[in-house]
Amino acid sequence: MRADEFYNFMIKREKLRLVKAQGGPWPWSKDDILNSFKFTNVKRSMDRTTEWFWKERLDKHKEAPAPTILFNCALFRYFGTIEFSEAVGWIDHWPTSAQLVKDTAKERLANKERVFTGAYVITNQGLKAPKQDVVVDHFLTPLWEKAPTICNMAENTRKWEHTAKMMMELKGFGGSGFMTKEILQDALHTKVFPTCTDTNTYCPVGPGAKRGLNRVLGFEKDARLNNGLEVMIRLFKDKEKYWPEEWVKLELHDIQFQLCEFDKYERVLHGEGRPRSRYKHG
Repeated sequence: MRADEFYNFMIKREKLRLVKAQGGPWPWSKDDILNSFKFTNVKRSMDRTTEWFWKERLDKHKEAPAPTILFNCALFRYFGTIEFSEAVGWIDHWPTSAQLVKDTAKERLANKERVFTGAYVITNQGLKAPKQDVVVDHFLTPLWEKAPTICNMAENTRKWEHTAKMMMELKGFGGSGFMTKEILQDALHTKVFPTCTDTNTYCPVGPGAKRGLNRVLGFEKDARLNNGLEVMIRLFKDKEKYWPEEWVKLELHDIQFQLCEFDKYERVLHGEGRPRSRYKHG
């Protein structure tokens, strides 16, 4: 297993963040690929968008009912941009605010203003309607209705695995579980999860992470992988060998997320393609 190469990639990415944070001169890395393209921080919580959301939405509304917090996590991640969140604000009532969200998205799109993130692909899942209408009517509205039950699951089981599997039953939150994972990773830091006992023993393995795991294992990147979580946990335990003890503390989700980034890095390294976003410093 190429655990050493995977962790070397993570170490280079974290060194870049540290040099940048300390005000070091450009280029922040000796790696041209990392200097040229966008790769998320090793800790998702340190990315600009996540930092903004936690501070400006979750911290300021930490006393809101747990179902409302969960819903707003979903609202934010499904559109994924700070600009759109600033435009619609925090939502306390639904579906009375549904039309506002759809109208705001439509207006901003018409004005060529940011609505959806480019960090991942949001599909209509075969539904013939504007993307914002699909998200609001077919994904977010059913979630609002089931959010109290999902939050009860989180509180009663103290496991995000059980909570995720219930949430993945909803349209727009199933499949690989990517969107559910993104939303619950925010909710883990709120009253939705008073405690959580399986933070480092469970995490949905999305398509990008599966490709990354295949690369780490030395397989073809699109090979069928049935034991992804098991392999990911083994890789996570290797942190004791490779990750500097004095650096940020890793969680299993960090490994999952960085496997996606490792796949992106290897695509560039081997001439298989490029990430959609170039990094522009300054």
